[in-house]
Order: sequence, then structure tokens, then C-alpha cells
Amino acid sequence: MKKKTKIIVGVGLLAAVAATLALTLGGDSTEEAATPTFTIAEGPLTIGITSSGSIQSKDKVTLKSELEGNNTVIWVVEEGVNVKAGDLLLEFDSAALVNKRNEQEITVATTEGNLIISKEKLEVTKGDCDALQLEREVDLTLAKMALEKYEKGDYPQTAREYDSDIAIADEEMKRAAEKVEWSERLAKEGFLTRTELQADQLALRQKEIKLEMAKTKMSVLTNYTVLQQRATHESRVRKATRALARAAWQNKSLIRQVETEIMQRTRERDRATNRLAELNFQISKSKIYAPTNGVILYASTVQIARRRYWIRPLAVGETAVQRQELIYIPLDAGMIVELMVPEASLNKLENGMPATVKVDAFPDRVFHGRLAKIGILPDGQSASLNPDLKLYKCELECDFKDVVIRPGMSCDVELIKHAYDNVLYCPIQCVTRVDGIPSVYVQENGKWVPRKVETGLDNNRMIHIVKGVRKGEVVMMAPPVKESKETDTRDASRPQPNGAKGGKGTRPPRQDRPARKEQS
Repeated sequence: MKKKTKIIVGVGLLAAVAATLALTLGGDSTEEAATPTFTIAEGPLTIGITSSGSIQSKDKVTLKSELEGNNTVIWVVEEGVNVKAGDLLLEFDSAALVNKRNEQEITVATTEGNLIISKEKLEVTKGDCDALQLEREVDLTLAKMALEKYEKGDYPQTAREYDSDIAIADEEMKRAAEKVEWSERLAKEGFLTRTELQADQLALRQKEIKLEMAKTKMSVLTNYTVLQQRATHESRVRKATRALARAAWQNKSLIRQVETEIMQRTRERDRATNRLAELNFQISKSKIYAPTNGVILYASTVQIARRRYWIRPLAVGETAVQRQELIYIPLDAGMIVELMVPEASLNKLENGMPATVKVDAFPDRVFHGRLAKIGILPDGQSASLNPDLKLYKCELECDFKDVVIRPGMSCDVELIKHAYDNVLYCPIQCVTRVDGIPSVYVQENGKWVPRKVETGLDNNRMIHIVKGVRKGEVVMMAPPVKESKETDTRDASRPQPNGAKGGKGTRPPRQDRPARKEQS
């Protein structure tokens, strides 16, 4: 019994030691198994860009709405129907436009009447202006004639009359003086009475007064009357001249006012006429006809196929705004593939680079093409949805043989930058930056240590390792947190070499992943 007890105790001790060793070894293996690793591989590697795209016609006729504002579709042709040139494709509700046209016709008639009235008013105004001008010219002529008549007729005649009166009065006074002289001689000798002598003396005095009056009239005429009359007539001439000039200015102003009114009425008529023509044009564009033969494709269907989910399908009752694309009619000029490439991948693109296309409708076929066009500016619609996402529209020329390709089909595209036959590669998350230099973590003496490597381009999954590691070496897929944090902070604004844009070669650190070096 004692021997059996010793054996049982010994077995138990051995079992405890074995369990302890198993736990210890098991913990190390669990930790080792918890570290994701990758074995450096060697083989073919394709560097390129993969993206989804859609197939479109290389050349197509785009029919847009030419009506102002929002307009309701009341009839539309079915999609996929073959049409001929001149067939009705779509019709908008034009009842409101017809009512506006009727009102505009009344406006046009009113403006035409106003223009005719203004033109007739201009003729009447010109007649009144001519009459006023003629009247002022006659007044000026009469004033000048009156001045000339006075200076050459009235004044000389009056002056001659006054000279004649002076001469006659002087002669009469001389005769009266001689008579008084004889009367005085006769009175001294007693042949005349005193009364008769006084009568002769009185007659002489009258003749002297008459002579003085005649001279006074002549003096007044020469010194005052002639100046007054001349000034009066000259003033009338000046007034008539100014009245004539004022009449000319007034006539020009009146005519200019009426002409300005005519110009305004003409512009109102032209504006109303143009608006009427525009309404007629709008009404004519409420029906869209096929400009050529072809198959009908709704623009909304093509846009939805391009992942534009906010587009509403074209149907009766839907509204369309001016210049909105409504219908496509593909032309027989081949097909192209449209795809959107993110900004980070533009450094891998160049015109003419090869590409492979897989159409969803033909999963077993692979088509080959080449890059024909790279977008210059980011796509505006994508930027409006997400300003931080910049996508560039590119076009591929592809030869679709022995299959019927329809516009709007979805496809997957792979643009090939380089196709290596035998190179070293590893996942891009294996490469991190230590002191700004691309590195991978390899295991040496039971510890993970960084090793500098030289990298090439990546295809968003695998990255080309130029040198620094050998085939078969095991590298860590999750770099330690400490080094990643330091390098991320230090190299956030440093450009990435060898095409690793945006830090593609560095996996973001995980806060819940402990550093392997610290654990060891």
C-alpha cells in the first residue's frame, strides 16, 4: 500500500510539472500565434488600379430640356425603342406657356399702338415747331424793317420837316423885324398910331417864339427822340432774335423728347416681340423630336448606372429643369468605358497604358483596352456629395468583339502600370516607417526588430520589395504601436517615396494592440 501510495504521489507530481510546462509553453505558442505574420513571397506581381466602371457610347446625341424653370413630362417614348429622325420622343405640359403667349400677344398689340401714337405725335410736334419758327422769323424781320424804316425814313423826314419849319420861322421873323423897323419910322413921323406899332411888334414876338419852338423841336429830335426810337427798335430786334433762337432750342427739345419717347416705345415693342418669339420658341420646344435614327436611352438610366442614386428616373409626371439631360441616342461609333479614379492613384496613370475589362453581363470574357483620356479636374458631382473625395473621370478605349454591348452596362476595370514576372512582395501593411525610412519587422533571436527596405509601387494590396529582405523571411504584418505613433507624428507632412501616397505602406496603429517588444 505504501509503495502504491508513493507511485501515485510521484505520478501526480509528474502530472503537475507536465501541466505547468504545458501552460508555460502553451502561453508562448499562443502569443506567437497571436502575432500575424507573412512570409516574403517571390513571383509575378501586377501593379495597377482596379475600379468599377460603366460602358457608354463613344459618340451620342444628347437631348436636353430647353424650357425655362421646372416642367412636367406628360408623355415620353419607351426606353429601348428604335426611332427614326422626326419621331416624337417627349412632350412637356405647355398649357401655362400658351396662356402666357396669349397675354403677350395683347402686350405686343398695345406696344405697337403706343409706338404709332408716338410717331404721329412726332409729326404734329414738328409741324408746331415749324409754325413757331416761322412766326419768330417774321417777328425778327418786322423788327429789323421797323428799325431800318425809322433810320432811313421816319427820322430823316421829320428832321427835314423841322429844318423847314426853322427856315420858314426864321424868314417870317426877319420879315416881321423889317416891318417893325418901318413901323417905328412911320410912327416917329406920325403916319402910324401907337396901336398899329404895337401890333407889328407883337407879330415879331410871335415869329421869334415860333422860331425858337422850331429849333427846340429839332434839338429834341436830334438829342432825344432819335436815340429813344433807335434804342426801342434795336431792342425789338434783339428780342426777336432771342425769341427766334429760343424757339429753335425749344423745338429741338420738344422733338428730342418725342423721339426719346419713340425710342422707348420701340424698345418696349421689341422687348414684347422678343418675349413673344421666345414663348413661341418655348412652346415649340415643349415637344422633343428625334434628330437622327437610333435606340432610345434615358439619361437617368445611364446616370443611375454610374452610381448616381440621387437621380430620379425619367417618367410621365416627373419634372425637368432647363438644360437637364433627358435622352441619349447612341451613334454607331463604338463604345468606351468610363471610370472614376481617386486622386491618390493619379501617379500611376498615363495615357495609352493597357487595361483589362470584365463586363458583368459576360463574366467569362476578358476584354483588353487602353487608357485614352485622364480627367483634368475632379468630378463636380462627386465633390458636391463628399468634398474630401476627389475622383477623376477617365475613359478607356476597348475592343468588344463577338458580343453585343449596350450602353450603361457595368464592368470591372484593371489598369496595368507594371507586370513583373518574378519579384519579391509582401502586403502593404507590413511596411512601416522608422525614422522616416521604409522598414519591415523581422524576427531575430526571438525578437522583432525593424529592417530597412527599399520599396517600389503597390497595387493597394501588395507592395514591391526591391531589396532589404530575402524570399522566405517572415515579417510582421502589424508593426508595433510605439514606432508607428512616433513616425506618424514626425512624417505626417513628409512625402511618401516610390508611389506609396497617403501612407498606404503603413498600417494605422491599433490602440488595443500591445507592443511586442514590451511584452517580450
